Amino acid sequence: MNIRQCTICEAKNAGHRPRVNPRLCSDCQDWDDLLHVNYCRERTSSHAPLNPTLFSYKHNPDWPPSRKGNYSELKDLAFFSGEYFAARRHCLMCSVLGDALQRAGSENGDGQETKLAVWRPFILDPGRNQLNVRDEQTAVEKGMVPWLQKCVLAICIATAPTGEDSWTYQPSIIEFVLRYENWCYDLSQIAPWERKAMDMGQIRTWLHRCLNEHGEECSVSWVPPSVNLPRGFRLIDVRERQVVLPQAQVEYVALSYVWNAASASPEKQKLQLDSENIKHLEAPNSLKDSILPEVVADAIYLCLDIGQRYLWVDRFCIVQDDLELKAEQIDAMGVIYDRAFLTIVALGDGPTAGLVGLPCRPRQQGFQNRSWDLLATMSNPVGEARLPLIDMAISESVWNGRAWTFQERALSKRKIYFDAGQVYGSCTKERWQEKPVDEDATEWKKTEAWEIHELPDSPWDFGLDSFTTYSKVITQFSPRKLTFPEDVLRAFAGVVNVLEMKLKRPILLGHPEEFFTESLRWVPEPGFMGARRVLDNVPSWSWASWDSRATWDIDWTIAPGIYLASRVSEVKASFVNFYVSDPKGGLRPVREQHLSLEHYLAEQKRVALGAIKEAAASWWPSSNTDDPMIVELSELDQLTKQVWDWARHKAQSDDATHPWPPSTARTPRTERLHDLSEDETAFAALRNLEEHTDTRWWPPTTTKDPEAIQKLENLSKKISTLAEGRPNSLVFNTTCAYLKIGPFGRMWFKIPPRRTSAGASFKTKMASPSV
Repeated sequence: MNIRQCTICEAKNAGHRPRVNPRLCSDCQDWDDLLHVNYCRERTSSHAPLNPTLFSYKHNPDWPPSRKGNYSELKDLAFFSGEYFAARRHCLMCSVLGDALQRAGSENGDGQETKLAVWRPFILDPGRNQLNVRDEQTAVEKGMVPWLQKCVLAICIATAPTGEDSWTYQPSIIEFVLRYENWCYDLSQIAPWERKAMDMGQIRTWLHRCLNEHGEECSVSWVPPSVNLPRGFRLIDVRERQVVLPQAQVEYVALSYVWNAASASPEKQKLQLDSENIKHLEAPNSLKDSILPEVVADAIYLCLDIGQRYLWVDRFCIVQDDLELKAEQIDAMGVIYDRAFLTIVALGDGPTAGLVGLPCRPRQQGFQNRSWDLLATMSNPVGEARLPLIDMAISESVWNGRAWTFQERALSKRKIYFDAGQVYGSCTKERWQEKPVDEDATEWKKTEAWEIHELPDSPWDFGLDSFTTYSKVITQFSPRKLTFPEDVLRAFAGVVNVLEMKLKRPILLGHPEEFFTESLRWVPEPGFMGARRVLDNVPSWSWASWDSRATWDIDWTIAPGIYLASRVSEVKASFVNFYVSDPKGGLRPVREQHLSLEHYLAEQKRVALGAIKEAAASWWPSSNTDDPMIVELSELDQLTKQVWDWARHKAQSDDATHPWPPSTARTPRTERLHDLSEDETAFAALRNLEEHTDTRWWPPTTTKDPEAIQKLENLSKKISTLAEGRPNSLVFNTTCAYLKIGPFGRMWFKIPPRRTSAGASFKTKMASPSV
């Protein structure tokens, strides 16, 4: 690594004694040069080989570790008592450690012995100055002397009952600022690192950038303007400190949080809007900080600071004991978050002290790491204190694992996230991250934290009008946690409404009707343990009935939502339409748009013939000028036969270079036929023709048997009557069955198609539902 040599090693290499800093004791002289205590000691393996993730907060698993294993244990560190540090009060570092140990002892209370060990420092150097500035003259020219270095010191505090030897070891941190009179050497002072509150101007700048530079891109709603906010829609007037029923459309901020983590106070946690206190909470100045959950009180403070008058919070804007009105408003939460000017998000893990980092809720110094990922990587052995990037801070939060917050994140235009030790933000164009105090704004914008691009908040791509759009959303939502399992489809309702409106496709119990057969292929993700949800009117064929991540078996359809392929009999079959027992409308067909089997086969033949004509001209009859993409359907089979006969003749007369039939050729399978050579392209296309011409199908594409058609189209009256008494059950006639039995589909049985048809009603499926 191209890095300056530290003053301590430089003296030793020259055969001199290193300079002695009188402000440090003999054991702490390494601290006189920051590079030595951080880099040189790492290089010489002087730091104990501990696992840094023990000390980290939301560690990024993609960052390589400093070693691959064989970590030592915390108890193997060198621990010292209060008496040791008290005897060295003249030492800058020992004085800081002694104060920390004394504070830890007072927190543990009487009857406990406490001792402390130091592991290693991690520095905050987002501009990589220690690596980029390699000599003191450059540092002086840049105004970096004296040098103030923010540092996170990884320590371990051990406690045991007095007189006993049963020690408990707690990985901890101390945050401080080191002052060096020269470029990273000659330590003169150690001061507390004050990180109590962020500069609120940053949040105002983020919002100003979005409003003034992004235009319509950050103002367009997912929900059409024709959809109104629900009746009884209330807001908190943060100026008057009261719940109001606005008489006109107003701009407002929404709060998103984990309900049971709003406060550590049982009394504050219980407070909510209901029919008994509604008049009181609608009175001016009724919402005092002293009675509100801390996260709500702080959201009010933030609204006032950024100039927003109204705030929506579910527990104070929905009358909780008016069940009818509550149901309407819960079903409309997607609209509420979509219309909000801004959403404030509390990411806190566990009962929170509020939106930490606001001036009204300053961060408290302590031994618990609530901010830093600490790492010395193999590529950069200098120990670094890194702020978790916004992606990781969100993905590793409890908030992000809750079902209700899925639609809140996906539908909100702008969001400000409060983690335990850091503030983040995002809109549809950018992501933001709190700049540490005293960091140069220009240098900060060069760091990874300021990388300007959007977060992948929206789980859908409406440009993909296919099952891919739906399955991606459901796969992300299905593993999320619920306090009340019966809320699973209600928590998904806001997203469903957007998908239905944008793609103009109805969704039935979490399954898009347009791709219903394909959607029914879902299985619980292998290895993702879950449990069956026994819910009223949520049948087992819906992924919502299973507490697990839903994934899709991609093996057994050859066209979206229509056809099944049996590997046992090699006979392919198509489903007849499904009917659902709708609780409101009775038995009705599922609105799935099947392509006809004839249409599917014709399209496959056209594509194969087109590939031969365009990219394998020598395999195309020279006398034929027809365009296979527009030739009449009645002439398509004749054209197929002509091309097939020509290719067979060419293959058999060409010194047996090309085996026949095409199914015996080892031609690469690829969707991009034009990437192959001419001969490989021809045989890949011919194999397609072979598959879609000679394969046996049931029902036969040419059947004219009225009795067979009637059996497939008419439902059994007995089965239909049974289904009407079982809401949300499915009724269908089919020509084949595919049943998986066993945990997560490890075993399966296939029943090949026969020349018979039967009615069936499915209310429950076994183990791994894949009817």
